[in-house]
Amino acid sequence: MRGILQYTTEEGHTRSLISLYVLHSLHCKPKTGYDLLKEIEEVTGGAWVPSKGTLYPLLHSLAGEGLITEEDTGLRAKTIYTLTDAGEEVLTAIKACRHQSGEQLLLLKTLHTRIFGEERASLREMMWEIRESIHTLPAEKHEEALEILRECTKRLGGLGEKGRSE
Repeated sequence: MRGILQYTTEEGHTRSLISLYVLHSLHCKPKTGYDLLKEIEEVTGGAWVPSKGTLYPLLHSLAGEGLITEEDTGLRAKTIYTLTDAGEEVLTAIKACRHQSGEQLLLLKTLHTRIFGEERASLREMMWEIRESIHTLPAEKHEEALEILRECTKRLGGLGEKGRSE
């Protein structure tokens, strides 16, 4: 059974969200563990930062699998982590299964709604659903989707004007 924040490739390899983020981040450029912690803190607005006891064993595990390399450098013996070709392949394979992300977010939204009620559903959540719906559209439906979004934008703009005039 797969966890709610885990991603599985077509070949059946499962990775956690934090593993996937580490591979993605190292795809962008090599980093130290400290750099990764600070980046995650920044990306989540400080809402979540994995502990060193979570991140460093994960980094060692990814290195043991050959997905990243560890290189000690400098006087303070900083370890720089770099994505390998094998890590790049795993990242690409998981990204190819991106539909799982939408499914998992829908599960989280369902749980959230059960706990807090539908009236707590935010506009931001709805925007995410729209975004995910657009990503799954076939190319021949893109123009029709654009027309719908333009109409929606026009109507939403009108709501703002009504609020100012009242």
